[in-house]
Amino acid sequence: MPETQSEPSTPQFTVTALLYDQFDLLEIAGPLEMFGLLPEHFTIQLVSQNGQPVSSMQGPQLVADFSMYTSFQTDILLIPGGPGTQDAIVNPVLMHWLQQQSTKTGYICSICTGAALLAQAGFLKEKAATTNKKRYRWVTGFGTEINWYPVARWVKDGRIFTSSGISAGIDVSLAIISQLLNEDVARKTAIEAEYIWVNDPSEDPFAPLHIVQ
Repeated sequence: MPETQSEPSTPQFTVTALLYDQFDLLEIAGPLEMFGLLPEHFTIQLVSQNGQPVSSMQGPQLVADFSMYTSFQTDILLIPGGPGTQDAIVNPVLMHWLQQQSTKTGYICSICTGAALLAQAGFLKEKAATTNKKRYRWVTGFGTEINWYPVARWVKDGRIFTSSGISAGIDVSLAIISQLLNEDVARKTAIEAEYIWVNDPSEDPFAPLHIVQ
């Protein structure tokens, strides 16, 4: 009898976004919109310290699926920025939880000032990284032995992705989709969202505006 050929499996990944008080709403909604347009590949979930709804800097709350005290699996961890970063970075519970993800998560991605959390947690040691150019001086004061890129829309170093300010989170999420699936899928996703993808990581028009060179 002829051998039966199995159907090729569809790559599937879980994306977890961290919520903390006063996060920037677009830095969560933008990337999750991109992943959410590919439900056959990506499952989305939200985590907060206590599993409670968390207020964004713009006001609306997002409802967490898990607390930091719950055991769950994820392939991609998204860390947003926002004014709440200043309190989050001195929150021992949050920082300890973030450090624990080092051995549990395949890909870790920060958006905007979320890079400060990764730097403080030690994720960026001996790594290349970038952040919001408006807050560049503040963010780069955290961590040690980090190769900060003053001009970059986003940076990939191994399994760590970091991006510039706010809307750059959409660009880096598409870069992750390109990495895990392929560039054609990422481009089609951007088209579906009617978004012009900045897929050149060195294209950073905002660095000169903030005199970061």
